[in-house]
Amino acid sequence: MYKLLMIPLMLVIWLAMYGSGMEQELAMKFYYKAKQAVNRGAHAAALQIDQVSLADGVFQLDVDRAKTEAKSYIYRNLNLDQSGNPTEASFVNERVEIVHFEVLDAELIYPYHYELEQYSFSTVFHSPAVIIVLNISYPGIFSNGNPVEWNIVGSAQLVPL
Repeated sequence: MYKLLMIPLMLVIWLAMYGSGMEQELAMKFYYKAKQAVNRGAHAAALQIDQVSLADGVFQLDVDRAKTEAKSYIYRNLNLDQSGNPTEASFVNERVEIVHFEVLDAELIYPYHYELEQYSFSTVFHSPAVIIVLNISYPGIFSNGNPVEWNIVGSAQLVPL
């Protein structure tokens, strides 16, 4: 008789473990899609050279154009509207926010050791660069309303030819 109870119990345990593994896979897929969007946005921002400074022989990023391009690329890759809210085609369920955007200018001495302690990010840049931190959360399927939240950091630097 106890064998008849053991089989359904083992089935329930196996399904719970399978669901947990599936949840982790979906969360990582979500994370990598968001990371890819942040990286693409950072690279697009790093391509926005200030034409006035370039005429003077200085490789400098145009801060306003860089921010606009980064935001545009991130929102387009995540299928968000202009205010960061998800559209129907988006895999994101909640509002996405760019919590940190910084452009390192040509006035710094390169190579420059950059550290952003609050997000545990540290790197060395060899030319003017862009740093973006995106706050995004994954609601989960089996997590009972406990979303996983990430601050995804992306950076790119201007590489003069």
